Amino acid sequence: MLNQRMAVARKVADELLPAERDLDNAILHASRLAIAVIEGRREAKLPLNTGQEGLSLMSRAAAKLIDARGDIMAAHVALRETQDEIGLRAVSFGDYWASPDKAELPSQLRNVA
Repeated sequence: MLNQRMAVARKVADELLPAERDLDNAILHASRLAIAVIEGRREAKLPLNTGQEGLSLMSRAAAKLIDARGDIMAAHVALRETQDEIGLRAVSFGDYWASPDKAELPSQLRNVA
């Protein structure tokens, strides 16, 4: 039974950690895209309103990615609590950094996790 739980926990970790990295990467790309739009407008000496609608939409998308990043952090904490509940306390699945504690989450996410 313990081996089966370990196998399931490994599958979850194998998806969770890349999802966290991918969200960070998506935020970086969205930010770089916004910079490219602004720098491109300046280089081309175009009016200030050029690309404004796209920039606004990109900004909203980036904000949603940042919200999703907070949610996945809260999910990580909740899944670690589940790991403890099923008796896998001392198991590490190769996080690249320390997992956040519930107390370290932003206040609006503490009640979610």
